[in-house]
Amino acid sequence: MTDKEFKRLRRSDLIEILYEYQKREKALNEEIASLKSELEARELKIRNAGSIAEAVVKLNELFETAQKTADEYVEQVKRNAEREIKEAASAAEQQTAQTEQSAPAPEAPAAENSI
Repeated sequence: MTDKEFKRLRRSDLIEILYEYQKREKALNEEIASLKSELEARELKIRNAGSIAEAVVKLNELFETAQKTADEYVEQVKRNAEREIKEAASAAEQQTAQTEQSAPAPEAPAAENSI
């Protein structure tokens, strides 16, 4: 509206226009507040997504370290078991050799002289 048109309006019409503008301003302010809260929520999700991604990377590193440690432990257990098996075999051989040495010599079968 132009200035002339505003000057020709009655007071009640001007009050009604002001009232409509106030309602519209209030609605727009509410929409702005709603959009701001949505934006904050999205920004929080984005920050959390970054945090979650970082946590996943750290967990992967933790699992890799745990797997390496477990692999090293299994390898060490295998080496120890192989060494103990060799030692037990060696001890068994020594025991067998000692037993054979200390056992009495087998007697020769007696020849029977029958005439």
